[in-house]
Parts: sequence; structure tokens; C-alpha cells
Amino acid sequence: MTDDLESLADSFAADVSVGLEQQSSSETKQWWERYMKGEARFRGVKMADTRRVVTDLVARHDLNDADASEYLAAALRCVSQPWTEDKLAGILLLAEHGMPTLRIGHLRDLAEPLATGMIADWNVCDWYCVKVLGPFITNRDDVEARARAVGAWVTTASLWQRRAGAVSFVYHASTEPELFPGFTDLIVGVCEANTTDPTRWSQTSVGWLLRELAHRRPELVTEFVAEHPELSLEARRNALKHLG
Repeated sequence: MTDDLESLADSFAADVSVGLEQQSSSETKQWWERYMKGEARFRGVKMADTRRVVTDLVARHDLNDADASEYLAAALRCVSQPWTEDKLAGILLLAEHGMPTLRIGHLRDLAEPLATGMIADWNVCDWYCVKVLGPFITNRDDVEARARAVGAWVTTASLWQRRAGAVSFVYHASTEPELFPGFTDLIVGVCEANTTDPTRWSQTSVGWLLRELAHRRPELVTEFVAEHPELSLEARRNALKHLG
């Protein structure tokens, strides 16, 4: 990262920290800490206020016409902070401001928070998948290349990157027709890979993805569940939720 990008990232993240702290409340902090059972740190800021802080700072830092390297530098610096709201601010920066600038060549940067532990709880992981990675897959014409690259994450060492390799597809799984020929096979392969990991957050990624695929291919989901007794009860119930 160049000195200019380092300076931008530091400045933006510092201003995010100040802005969020000004919006924090002990009641919101306590609610989230109870909800997440101590698995993540919170300032106590509501999502609408986090979004407002980000929007204001995009204008203040003149980022409305930024390039991908600037958005990524600022966003990843926010995501590297220990507080959930700072991480969500980085996610919103990419999702609601930087998305049009992202190309498939930026996938390594997008994987970094998951691979390095900047994102290490299901709440932030799923927000990142739904707000950034899912839209990233369909953001340009190279949908198949992007989808296969994200799907390949299920072979990585990081639990959260493997979860993202599944959850990033949840809002595409029920799309009719499928995103590209072979997309359903890709989803099944992703589920096969994550099913081999007995940890809860790998198993539930499979259940969620199969639940959405069931809208389009109910018979395939029923068959998958029957053939994989290693699926957890939670994942199994979720996968079959809409199938009676």
C-alpha cells in the first residue's frame, strides 16, 4: 500500500471511530453483547447511525469518485478494528459506495479480512457476504468467473472464509434461471465441502444455502440431505424448512 493510501485509510478509520463513538449508547451496546453472547465487541451504535457516519465521511474525504484501491484501503482499515460497528462501517463503504469499482482482480483484497481473522464471528461474516460478496459476484459480466473464485474458498484454512464461500450465494441460489450453466453444480460442491466440517458455522452455512436452493430444486435438496447423515440437526432442519 502506498503512503497516500495508508494516510487515507488511517484518516478515514480514525474519523469513523470518532463518529461512531459519538452515536453510541450503553443500551444498544448491552443488547448486542447479550445477543452475540460475548463473541464480539460493540460500541453500541445502531445500523442507521453507522450508515449515516459512513455517508458523511465519504463526502468529507472526497471519496464519491474514488477508485477501488482507495475504497479498499479505507474499508479494510475499518474492518481491521476490534469493534463490530467499525467493521460494519467498512462493509457499508464497499457495499454502498465502492461496489461499482470492484473487479475480479480485487478478490484477494476482499478475502483478506476472512483469511486473516479481521472477520471472525458469524454476524459480521454474514453481513459481509450479503452486502459485499453476494453483490460482487453479479456486479459485472464475468459472473461465472467471480462465482467460481468465491466458491473455491471452501477449500481454505479459515472457517470464516469457508463459510463465506457458501453464504455469499444464498440470494443467488433461488434465482431462476440459474446464474450460469453449472451454477447449481457449483452450489452442491460448496455444500459438499462445508458438510465435511462438523463445526456449527460451517454446518449452518450449508443449511442456509440448501434452504434457498430448495425454492428452485426441492428434489435435489431432499436428496442431498438424505445422502449426508453427517449434516447437523440444525443444518438439516434449516435445509428442509420450506419442504414440509
